[in-house]
Amino acid sequence: MSEVGAVLPRSAISWLVVEGRPWPVWHAVDGSRLYVVSGPDEQQLPVLPAQIEVILRTKDTRARVGPVPASAFRLRPGVPAWEPAITALMGARQGAPGQQVLDRWKASCAVWAIDVDVDAPVPQPGATEPSGARPPEQTPATTDRWRPRHFGRLRRRH
Repeated sequence: MSEVGAVLPRSAISWLVVEGRPWPVWHAVDGSRLYVVSGPDEQQLPVLPAQIEVILRTKDTRARVGPVPASAFRLRPGVPAWEPAITALMGARQGAPGQQVLDRWKASCAVWAIDVDVDAPVPQPGATEPSGARPPEQTPATTDRWRPRHFGRLRRRH
C-alpha cells in the first residue's frame, strides 16, 4: 500500500493547493475520494479547478505527506454521487448536523468530490527544500533598536 493510501483513510484534515496557495479543510473520506463542503457558514474555498494538489498529514506523527495530484469536481443535488457524499460529510462533521445543515448545503454551499491519486510518488522533504517561512511583516509595533526600560529589578535570592 502506498504512503498516501495508508494516510488517507485516517486523516480528518488536509490542505488543498489551489494556484499555489494551500487551503486547510476538513473532509470526509470514502476510499481514495475526499468530500469537501464550502460556502456560507462553512469553510471558505475558492472555486476548485479540475486539477489540484492535496497535502495530507499523518495522524500519529503529524508529518506532511504530499503534495499529491488530485482531480476535483463539484457535486450537485440530484446526481447519483450526491447521497454518498452527504452521508459521508454528515458523519465526519464535528457537532450535531441536522436537517437545517443539509438544507443549507443543498441551497447555498458547494460540495466537492476530490479523487486523490494514491499511486502517485510522494515527494520527500529534504534539507534543500525551502521551509515556506516568511519574514515577519513590518508594522509600527516592532522594536528593532532599543528595549524599553523596565521598572524594578529582579531580586536575587541569597
